[in-house]
Amino acid sequence: MPVPRLLLRTEHYTEGVVVDPAGTVFFSMTGSGTISRFDPGTAAAEVWAHVPAANGHTIEPSGSHVVMSSVGALLRLDASGRATAVVASQVAGRWLTYPNDVALDPFRGGFYITDSGYKATPTTIPADPQGRVYRADADGRVREVAGALAYANGIALSPDGNVLYVGESVAQRIWSYAVLANGTLGSRTLLAQTPQTPGETTVPDGITVGPDARLYVAHYGAREVLVYEPDGTLAERLNAGNKTTSHVAFSPDGRTLYVSGGIDDESGPGAIFSLAL
Repeated sequence: MPVPRLLLRTEHYTEGVVVDPAGTVFFSMTGSGTISRFDPGTAAAEVWAHVPAANGHTIEPSGSHVVMSSVGALLRLDASGRATAVVASQVAGRWLTYPNDVALDPFRGGFYITDSGYKATPTTIPADPQGRVYRADADGRVREVAGALAYANGIALSPDGNVLYVGESVAQRIWSYAVLANGTLGSRTLLAQTPQTPGETTVPDGITVGPDARLYVAHYGAREVLVYEPDGTLAERLNAGNKTTSHVAFSPDGRTLYVSGGIDDESGPGAIFSLAL
């Protein structure tokens, strides 16, 4: 069982960890509206960009960064951290509520995002869930491809591009959606019901598919990363370091998993941990 190593302690809860091809680690601090970066071989991070309520984050093949601003916008930044475009703030007349996470589609171009649907997380499953999944096509068009989710959260694409995994946090579920040739979504299947920790609020947060095709799920509130086989079998429960685990990302060589979150709850300090796999 890998032991989490504390790489960086931060003043605030951390989110949206992502790694560029050179191995530089980026992470968001939603509360302070910043994105920072650091070399894992050093002990210091620098603020790279200012994005209101910065959350999920990915890096496009061009080197541009796509960042979720959870106050209601989907932004593109250049390699220097300068915002160059608002990709979307509304879709088909509906304002984005809480853009949360993002997954690239290297097969068809563009990417998928989750909009959690709520400014405050519901404590029970709503009768009319407002979480949604949107697709941003390579030509800039943004369209809704899935809905009726009780707080849509983590999102990731399978290695062959045929399955989209989406976390539904309030319901503690992970869904797998069939991806059609045009990038829209077909039928969905319940992949997993995530385990609960007695006395704690534990929900699935960020999702990453590893080089082994397994899903690595940040299990918020449980101080762990859940590892699922593509068929939904729970294979491992890894110590995450952070209790309020928010997201996970692999190093370019696939041997190290980086974990963002809060050491305890979101009101206290955050951290970036690493796991040698």
